[in-house]
Amino acid sequence: MAVKHGNGRDWWVIFKDWNPGSQLNYNNRFHVYLINENGPTLFQTQYIGVMNNDGGGHLLFNQNGSKLFLCTWAGALEFLSFDRCTGQFSNPVIIQSPSSTQPYPYYNSMGLSPDEIKLYVSAFSQYSTLGGTDSLYQFDLSATNIATSKTHIYGSPNTIIGLGSIRKAPDDKLYIAANYLNYYPYQDTSYNVYNTHLSVINQPDSLGVACDFQPFSFYLGGARTYVGLPNNPDYELGAWVGSPCDTLSVGVDDNVPEQQVFFQAWYNSEWNMIHVNASKLKGRTGSLRLFDMEGRLVYEKKIEVIAGGYVTGEIPMNTVAKGVYFVNLITDVESVSSKTIKF
Repeated sequence: MAVKHGNGRDWWVIFKDWNPGSQLNYNNRFHVYLINENGPTLFQTQYIGVMNNDGGGHLLFNQNGSKLFLCTWAGALEFLSFDRCTGQFSNPVIIQSPSSTQPYPYYNSMGLSPDEIKLYVSAFSQYSTLGGTDSLYQFDLSATNIATSKTHIYGSPNTIIGLGSIRKAPDDKLYIAANYLNYYPYQDTSYNVYNTHLSVINQPDSLGVACDFQPFSFYLGGARTYVGLPNNPDYELGAWVGSPCDTLSVGVDDNVPEQQVFFQAWYNSEWNMIHVNASKLKGRTGSLRLFDMEGRLVYEKKIEVIAGGYVTGEIPMNTVAKGVYFVNLITDVESVSSKTIKF
């Protein structure tokens, strides 16, 4: 799964590892790739969260990219906080650990309600001989015990149907694909209500059956569906406004046009310092801060904004290693940021 970097320009791509060959070969390893103007690179590997032992399931970011949800065939279900500036995971919340033996629940896909309080999880029956069931579940993320809030919304009476991918559409409804008989491709004569329709959750913000799940209710106009739906990231997600890595927006004050504020931070190798200039800033006092790529604060000092919104300053770099840094100038009204490189 991919999500826009906090700078509003680059991308993070997340890969959850799996060690095949043994049901007991558990791991909790994430690979975090950074895609920028130089192409894709493995940025870091992090061990965190639930230990899983299978290679099927789904990764899903919430709307602002601050949380990543995970489900697996073996029944793992969790979510973690994600920092779009540093690419770091933290604060794992394990809703359900995976089963080490059959039958597995075969969680296949997830969808979040628009209010991001209800999590929907599909389970499919392609392996019904191993005990899988074709079902749709809802979890209440606001519950004290999320696991016990699990509500069975739907169970197919037909074991040859497999509920698959869940995607939220622009109308804020959740649409679910299904696979028929596990065939690919379908025979020319294989047309029925299961593979020519999507299922729909019409009121996904509502608890329990009030979510109004309507199986196989959205006609595809003669086309047929399999178990998948597009896995596109949110291309409209912008910069993380006011964050240390926000280089494309002005800050928290939406009434200030971006072009009004001038902010510049550049590294001077001869003097081994970063020079900072800003103008037309709002506010009177604030701080000049330097963050590394991990989001750690490595320098901070107080500043005053003079008439005209001017700020000038320097950040000494003699004790700082070579690399990429984020310069953040925050006042009592707004925040601006820029990226610079010590070489």
